[in-house]
Amino acid sequence: MRMSEIRTNPFTGEMTLYAENRKNRPYEFVHKTQAKNTNNENCPFCGGHETWTTDAVYQDGPDGAWQMRVFPNMFPAVKEDCVEISGEAFYEQAAGKGRHEVLVDTPDHNETIDEFSEERIERVLQVLQDRLNFFRAKKETQYVQIFKNCGPSAGMSIRHSHWQVMGLPIVPRRAADMAERMQGEDCLFCKMLAYEKELGKRIAGETEHFIAITPYAGRFPYELWLAPKMHQRDFGDMNDRERRDLAKLLWEMLQKVTGLKEDIGYNICVMDGPRNQDFHWHIEILPRIGGFAGFEYATDCFINMVSPERAARYYRGEKEE
Repeated sequence: MRMSEIRTNPFTGEMTLYAENRKNRPYEFVHKTQAKNTNNENCPFCGGHETWTTDAVYQDGPDGAWQMRVFPNMFPAVKEDCVEISGEAFYEQAAGKGRHEVLVDTPDHNETIDEFSEERIERVLQVLQDRLNFFRAKKETQYVQIFKNCGPSAGMSIRHSHWQVMGLPIVPRRAADMAERMQGEDCLFCKMLAYEKELGKRIAGETEHFIAITPYAGRFPYELWLAPKMHQRDFGDMNDRERRDLAKLLWEMLQKVTGLKEDIGYNICVMDGPRNQDFHWHIEILPRIGGFAGFEYATDCFINMVSPERAARYYRGEKEE
């Protein structure tokens, strides 16, 4: 019998209903997504089109001959010059004052991150660390979110591979809830990693400094968390050796994620702590198999059709039971 079980995320309180029998339900719709642009003719992120974006704040080579380029988002979700708003007394609100940048990690319009070498992934991680530290230096920044959308089902609007970095004037509820449980020597995340290491059944991969697990109450089928084994507050605190180690593990896991199905969409989210709070940073990889529907939106409880134990066996290369 396939499992049906409700699990609770110990860091956020989010609930996931595991219902593996739903993998076999009938489905009459076919998703057909066709990119408007499969070459670099009209792409603002391709090499040679540098004047199509805002001015770069980082570029590792001259125009038309770079590998990475960072610039302010032309259509930002938050803006540095955002003015204060007149609020409504009954509700809580704040001005969307912040900064929103784009990191284009390849000049090749059709190249994807799973095709990068470990060395290239390491360089991307280093630039992301630098941007995180830049954002953190701004006194108005309370929280920084780094994320990458891969594929239209994951919210990607431009086909060309890129990351986004957002500095927010508030701390999102999910990050605040996680931070509350990750303080100092009693860090719940450290305790969880020790438990998972001892148990072994949800370990997806491991290097000297990092470990990959399929979280006990993951919201998405085949969800992955990559985390430093030792308590480390900030993604920006990684040293060179640790960054190389993370690049190796991330490369290995991305090969497995993209092997789940053809043209799979997924998100990569760097989960870092709020300003001046302890945290155990980690990366969440969220494959987009299936989608949220009425139940999830109505209840904030997620239906997942693949148990984390089954997912971990896939990532370890073990045969299906």
